[in-house]
Formats: sequence, C-alpha cells, structure tokens
Amino acid sequence: MRVKDILSSAMRLSRRTISRLNAQRSILLNNEPCRLSGTVKTGDRLTVREDSDIEILYEDDDLVIVNKPAGIAAHPQAEDVRNMGTFLKQRYGKDFAVRTCGRLDKPVSGIMVYAKNKETASALSQERQPEVLKKEYLALIQGSFEQDRGRLEYRLAKEKGKRGKRIAEDGQLCITDYETEKKYSGFSLVRVSIVTGRTHQIRSGMSAYGHPLLGDSLYGGSTALIRRPALHCEHVTLLQPGNGRKIDLHCPLPADMKKILDTEEEHYEHQD
Repeated sequence: MRVKDILSSAMRLSRRTISRLNAQRSILLNNEPCRLSGTVKTGDRLTVREDSDIEILYEDDDLVIVNKPAGIAAHPQAEDVRNMGTFLKQRYGKDFAVRTCGRLDKPVSGIMVYAKNKETASALSQERQPEVLKKEYLALIQGSFEQDRGRLEYRLAKEKGKRGKRIAEDGQLCITDYETEKKYSGFSLVRVSIVTGRTHQIRSGMSAYGHPLLGDSLYGGSTALIRRPALHCEHVTLLQPGNGRKIDLHCPLPADMKKILDTEEEHYEHQD
C-alpha cells in the first residue's frame, strides 16, 4: 500500500492532517522521511512523529504538568494521532500509561495534570476538591454579567443525538464561580472556577446564562474573532501526593486569545 493510503485508512488521518505532517517531514518510513506516494511493504515500519513542542510546566518522579495547546486531544484517540497521549508515550516510552487528572476539551487550551503511576493517580483523584486541587480558567464571553462576580448553579443533561448538553431539571448539578476581570466592547474577560467537574460545564453554563464563549459555535458563540471556544486553563494549585508540597502554576493566554485582547486595547488607546 502507499504511505498516504495507510495514513488515511489505518490511522484515519484527514487529508489536511496528512498534508501538514508531510510538510513537517514528520512521516517516517523505516526511520527516514518518505514520500506520500512511497510504497510500504511487509516488515516496513511507518511512523508518524508527533509535535515535540508541547510545553512542560512542571515535572517530578510522580507528575508531569503540561500546557496543552488548543486542537490537541487531552487523551489518546485512535482517530487522531495529534493527542497528548501520543506525545507522552513518545517522551516516556510506549509502555507509559496516560493517567489524567481532569480533562480539557480538544479545542480548549491550558494546564493539564498527568500522573506517572497508579498511586499518584489515585491520590490526585482524592484531591479533586476546590480547597485541595483548584483550577482557574480564563474565558472570553459575549456581553457581560450584571454582577461582576457570582456563583451559577444549574443542571446539565446530555442531548440525545447531539454533541452538546442542555439545562435540565433531571441533569447533573453544576456549580460554577466567575469573576469579571475586564469588560470590553461586546465581550468580557472572566476568571472561572468550577466546584463540580462536568463535561462542557463552563461552555454550556455560560451559554445558558446568555453569555456563550467567543468562538464556541456549539453553544451559540460568535466565530467572528476566534474559531474555537475562547477558554484557557490558566492557574492550577495542588498538593504533590508524595510529599504534600504545594504546587502553584500559571500559564499565560495563548496567542489567539491574547490577540483579541491586544487588538481591543489598541483600539481604546487610539480613541484616547
């Protein structure tokens, strides 16, 4: 079979992904860069080399904490070679077990915590309380809340046959705290922390209260300024399970979200 046929059928990569990997010379046949039209024979080894520019924010014998870029899945996914599981296995070896503490949606960026062993993973799962392990997100939301800070309580349920979630009386309880950091023309920068941890809790909750995230088309957000949910896990504190030492990490906004704020700030400066 040809290289490109294996990548599309066996690895289920899109044409766009194959083209990008080829341009990066990340497709290797027997450890050498190859042509997409090249032939793969029995016994050959075809490898896709994952991007290696993932930023490591903290690492010790028990933990590795990374800055996950938007567009990369937080967990191994058979249909997408670009995921954090692939990166971690390339860094630590194919036998490395990917154990996450929490999750981030694929289009969301920011801090992800991974345990290197079962004992640490178990300890981290017990830490997942706001007073022990705390995560704070920065989000760009449409409009602004009347109150600069507050607590949102709502219940979410899965929508049958759809990707999103909806507000429902019989859904799972969600508790989300927010604080407005700055208001702009048509949108606001808010800091968000979650007391409960539900899939799409922030995205669906903000939309339910009339303030969808910029770029979050799944929940009614405008894609005029950004084409993915403008949500970033910016701050994490936790206790190192082995010795109890406090770990406190910040991760600056990614370029796409920062550009929106910088453009708005420049607009205000020119008006002044």
